[in-house]
Amino acid sequence: MTDYYSLDDTLAGRVTQSGVVGAFVASPDYVSSRPARALVKLGLLAGGGALVAVLNSFDEDPDNDPAVMVDQLRQSIGHIGHRAGPDSDTPAGDFSVDSPTRTWAIIVAAAVVILMTVRVDAAVQRRIAAFLRKRGVRRPNTLLGAVAGSVSFAAAEVSHRQRLAAAREETA
Repeated sequence: MTDYYSLDDTLAGRVTQSGVVGAFVASPDYVSSRPARALVKLGLLAGGGALVAVLNSFDEDPDNDPAVMVDQLRQSIGHIGHRAGPDSDTPAGDFSVDSPTRTWAIIVAAAVVILMTVRVDAAVQRRIAAFLRKRGVRRPNTLLGAVAGSVSFAAAEVSHRQRLAAAREETA
């Protein structure tokens, strides 16, 4: 089984991702200005993403080589760049080759869903933080960040172990 999501191939990468998640969620406790907080969050994403990329560049798994991955992807979906039909494995009604208008409509719809999800998440986090603050928690977003980072790490670790177990079964 090829792992196309290599951001959690190393323990250090998984820890970094979880730390970024925790800091991202905790940021309202430390940066009160929304524009400044947006810059801090962008910095966290950029710095965390760069660190994870560097940490994962040490992965020695030959199946994660980009050339091998692109070749496997091409083999699994047919010849990239060919029109749908008998010369390709792409079905004739596939939206990816159907129409640019339809493709952009899907992209815009996905962006709207993501934006709405982010706004709902922020509103829920504010309400939970207000509830915790009333209960005497001094830095409620920090507590939420610790929980989010821990859950993120646990999910990444479980996923990593499942991939390792599946890879062992394939070789056995």
